Amino acid sequence: MSEPLCFCALLASSGSSTEARARTIASALRARLPDLIAQADHPGFLLLAQPPQSNWGLSSARKHGVHVLGTLLPGSLPAESLPAVLESFIAPLEPLTALTRLCWGRYVAFVHDAERQQTSFMRDPSGALRAYIWKVDGLTLITGGLPDTLLESLGVRPTIDWAALATLTALPERAGSLSALTDVTIPLPGRVYHVGDSGITTESIWSPAAIVRRGPESLSDLPRVLGNCIGGWTRGSNQISVELSGGLDSSLILGGLASRKERPAIQALHLVPRSAGGGESRFARAVAGHWDIPLVEVGIEPEEIDYLSHVERSRPEQPLVYGLDLTADRISVRMADEIGATRILSGQGGDAVLFQPRGPHVAADRLRAKGPGPAYWRLIAASAASTDRSIWSVLWRSLHPAPARAAPNFQAALAGPLLRAQFEAGLPLHPWMEEARRLPPGKRLQIAMLANCQIFHAPTLTAAGLRLAHPMLSQPVVEHCLRVPTWELVPDERDRGGARDVLAQWLPDAVRNRRTKGEATGFYSRAIALQLDRLGPVLREGHLVRQGIIDRAALEPMLDARALLWRGDHSLLATLVAMETWARRWV
Repeated sequence: MSEPLCFCALLASSGSSTEARARTIASALRARLPDLIAQADHPGFLLLAQPPQSNWGLSSARKHGVHVLGTLLPGSLPAESLPAVLESFIAPLEPLTALTRLCWGRYVAFVHDAERQQTSFMRDPSGALRAYIWKVDGLTLITGGLPDTLLESLGVRPTIDWAALATLTALPERAGSLSALTDVTIPLPGRVYHVGDSGITTESIWSPAAIVRRGPESLSDLPRVLGNCIGGWTRGSNQISVELSGGLDSSLILGGLASRKERPAIQALHLVPRSAGGGESRFARAVAGHWDIPLVEVGIEPEEIDYLSHVERSRPEQPLVYGLDLTADRISVRMADEIGATRILSGQGGDAVLFQPRGPHVAADRLRAKGPGPAYWRLIAASAASTDRSIWSVLWRSLHPAPARAAPNFQAALAGPLLRAQFEAGLPLHPWMEEARRLPPGKRLQIAMLANCQIFHAPTLTAAGLRLAHPMLSQPVVEHCLRVPTWELVPDERDRGGARDVLAQWLPDAVRNRRTKGEATGFYSRAIALQLDRLGPVLREGHLVRQGIIDRAALEPMLDARALLWRGDHSLLATLVAMETWARRWV
């Protein structure tokens, strides 16, 4: 079953034949989806959207053609003041810039300028609400998805851009920012897209690099910022389901929610992969017990994982790099449904915002900002201890920091002719990384990790109905942590030591003092090994091989179960399966 269409804007040249076609398409779409209502109906601009409901709202300032759809949460601006503020602007860029500075949440915004015959569009800086720009037959569609109902109303559907799919195969983290469908763009969060008769132009009004350049913030204010965001996502929800892995990030989300004065009913879900080593259950139990929260533990056997089950689902707009484990996705939905949870919270994104990597880039940032001194040498020693390298090796790398690796999991020898040509030409950088070139190496790495976090907003089952939220990726949290120096986020050899200190009141000692991180490599390697008799033919004879994205001869050794269990290539094989199953749904 496909996700309902939250919104669809149809843009055409005023008075042209394409405008008449836009109205025909809108009528056909509303006939199939009668809950869509016309939020705006102007020459050249039609906006259809669902009526207000749980997790979804509408704000309009009709004087200037401003329409905000989604979950808009107040920052420095009270929610009731928004309409007046939106009415006070003249230039299209002004209300959009104001939204990024005064509010946060999960929303998209449109500003229609009738005089210029131009419509400006923006996704909120977190990118939490999915959106796609599709140019088809002279029309520009800006839509929350590409479900079958929309494709049937148009009588056409996008085709696969094989070059883009090759890029995603090497850089699966770009699945949340780079479309592999022809003439479809995934708009960058915080960037304004001006659509007019002359085409589409863009302006960046928010970016991680620009936030870093505003200057440092104190880490000590993080409990207030993260607490406010957890409260914002759960406001009005009486029953909350928290996906609790037992790791630091999900433990902080549960602790931040459970410590609130007016706490809702909470249930924690902990999935237990049945494999040797890396168990997180005792930490999840410690967190739930500390806050007296019911904990539901669900064991999963490797035999239960079926990566090919995605072929039976409706067409997702992007490859499901996040959400490929459909078993875990279904369990989370089922548990939330059983307790009537209107919100599901995860800890996704914590590795990026709280800065999990420990290495010489932290010392390099300190050296660049403050010069050599006792703190710099302490960071060198901490990096050596945490990465098991010599002091001299860390010192050299802090003086000559290497760039973040573009494709850390992909083996270049696996590339077929199409992807090999891209490697030779240079794989494209994420636009946020282009803007971050002059920043210190640690901050560049943090921004790269944040760019990769866009995959967590994928069209998964838990995300249906906008029920899933990732508080760590809320705009205020992201902005705050971007402005905290990396050497404060990683003050010593501890994993995310800064967060462990300032958020200690949200954690039981067992988690706060933990020095290890859970590992599920063995479980997923076993799961894939058990499916190789089915996955092998799919990959050998699949579209990735036929289109020259991967080389069949180089693939063959990876499809040996014993070698897989020994080498642990499960994440790379899972990526290939994600790309292959997605391609099968769109050819």
